[in-house]
Amino acid sequence: MQFVKDQRITDSHYQRSAFIYIRQSSSKQVKHNTESQKFQLSLRERAISFGWSMPIVVDEDLGISAAGYAQRPGFQKLLTQITMKQVGIIFCVDASRLSRNSKDWAQLFELCAFFDTLVADFEQIYDLNLPNDRLVLGIKGTMSEMELTILKTRLKEGAIQKAKRGELKFVLPPGYIHDHNSKIVLDPDKRVQSAIHQMFSQFNAHTSVRQLLQWYKTNNISFPVRRVGHNNPIVWEIPKYGTLSTLLQNPVYAGVYGYGRRKTIREFKNGVLVKRMSNYLPYNEWKVFIKDNHKAYVTWDEFLEIQKKISQNMPRWEKDESLGAIREGVALLVGLIRCGHCGNKLYVTYKTKSSSASYFCRGNNRESEKRCLYFGTKAVDKSFSDKILKALKPFAVQSGIKALDFAESENAEMLKIAQMELENAKYQVDRSFEQYNMADPKNRLVTSTLEERLNDRLVDLNHAKEKLADLKQSIKVLTDHEKNSILSLSNHFEEVWNHEKSNPVFKKRLIRLFIKETIVTYDSDSNLLKFVIHWNGGTHTQLSVKTRKRKKGSKTDVSLIELMKKLSTRIDDAEIARVLNMNDLQTPKGYRWNKDRVINFRRAHKIKLSAINKKNFFTSQECKKYLNVSRNALDTLVKAGLIATNQVIEFAPWEVHKKQLDSEPVQQALKNLKQTGFLFPGKQKHSTRQLSLPFSKNKKEE
Repeated sequence: MQFVKDQRITDSHYQRSAFIYIRQSSSKQVKHNTESQKFQLSLRERAISFGWSMPIVVDEDLGISAAGYAQRPGFQKLLTQITMKQVGIIFCVDASRLSRNSKDWAQLFELCAFFDTLVADFEQIYDLNLPNDRLVLGIKGTMSEMELTILKTRLKEGAIQKAKRGELKFVLPPGYIHDHNSKIVLDPDKRVQSAIHQMFSQFNAHTSVRQLLQWYKTNNISFPVRRVGHNNPIVWEIPKYGTLSTLLQNPVYAGVYGYGRRKTIREFKNGVLVKRMSNYLPYNEWKVFIKDNHKAYVTWDEFLEIQKKISQNMPRWEKDESLGAIREGVALLVGLIRCGHCGNKLYVTYKTKSSSASYFCRGNNRESEKRCLYFGTKAVDKSFSDKILKALKPFAVQSGIKALDFAESENAEMLKIAQMELENAKYQVDRSFEQYNMADPKNRLVTSTLEERLNDRLVDLNHAKEKLADLKQSIKVLTDHEKNSILSLSNHFEEVWNHEKSNPVFKKRLIRLFIKETIVTYDSDSNLLKFVIHWNGGTHTQLSVKTRKRKKGSKTDVSLIELMKKLSTRIDDAEIARVLNMNDLQTPKGYRWNKDRVINFRRAHKIKLSAINKKNFFTSQECKKYLNVSRNALDTLVKAGLIATNQVIEFAPWEVHKKQLDSEPVQQALKNLKQTGFLFPGKQKHSTRQLSLPFSKNKKEE
């Protein structure tokens, strides 16, 4: 076989292998565009024609883009083989197959030039040590990168322009389909439409997505779910939480056509470029936002209320404005109270759902057991209930009647508009009928169109009649007797509110209608919880609630918890019990401490026992031994202020740093003690006799 000769190929290149690099940018291309693979594999014959008998094919990058954001194991393998001097020449269809970003191009150029590796395509062979070849291949690489950028820009702009016309198709949620004009229309399946309407109506009746999900499961009601696949079929099944949450937040149901709801974020992490999608952007930041693009299941205002409700129901992991979902607990102000000391929202803890509960604030240090506030719900909820009942009685019901009167005036205005709409619909029907009646019946090409138009106008007329009838039926003027009956309810409202079977969920929903937020602080001097109530109407009022005085050592005493945490890092449980008892501290139930009670207390408050001997810190016994003095002498040094014991609490172990014991004043006092028998000569009250010291008389004489 006669081989093709090229002056750039030398014997050193033949001593190494020929590598054929093939790549396609997506898995879809790998699956459907098989001709491209065959075309790239034909490079094997070209490599053989140049004299390499066993060219190596590198195909690990099939389905991976070369734009620079994906890891390409095949390309990295190729670079590794180049540095190991195993590659004599690289065959590829064109420069774009190797890379479409400058970083990879620069790395490949430098390695090929340094290790004398050739690059070949279907046109020629390039030696990157030659300026002309390097220039030509560099231009091709730049063009391949620019080509990708231009193609992306054109496709993206084309998609945006099509989206601005509302014609860009995307997978629609259940309840909608695309018609033959690529317009979004309602799904003709009445069962699907009914299910979507039912989802929104039931969410209004429940307080959270989770409760809506429980309703579907409890009643075993199927829901239409669109599967991603061929023609995106609809299947009926019990919905999942993610499905309901996603659909309730989809603006398509509000008649909105949106595009660009998320944007691409590029980051540099761990030495590589990473591309990811952002969270959903606010509506004003979308690239395309078209209201009333198609028929809606809910109005835009209703959709915004749903989003507000979902947002408020989100868990409050950090300081945020969410109120949390309304649940069955007895605490009425959950989600409405904010700590005036640190700014965090207060949480609720229950013993049992039907009995007592407490509000508490964790503070800014979430790892610490120390709490800014901790108080029971009973007295606070009672005070707030009295405040709301006082505000409602008797003006709330009267205000409700005024609101009904206002609603009646609005209904009257809507009735007038509906009547005008009905008159216009009648005119359009009469006009369409006249056109249809004047047409030649034999000319079906014309009469069929006029007949469809007449049918559409009749449907519009029917809708106008139904709308007018519904409005008339919904409008009701209260009589004087009905108004007096409603007013009489204010006399019994307090009894209904305080009844033991009164639903706490209803109370919470009613309270949130009146109160926006309340700020609470604790005044230890007066033992008062001071609240500043922010009402939804913009008014601010103050309220003080007296709390029960708790003795030291009670379960809500933060100082006892902090003391237990400090002692647990220094001594064991038995020693902790001894220290607490010697300080006359009792358990939360008023008992003396013992080892088991200390262990139970630590477990209840999640306090770990981690007693560690600190380096260069001494206890009292260790200080005596280190200084070689008696306890009396050591106490004298402490009273003189030369040594600080640093005790957590009285009777707790000393924590004296070695630097204090080695300090000049302490060493001078010890020197005085050895020479004179006194720590402080001339100060009788601070002296310590020789007989109290461990030094012998003979030693002193020496």
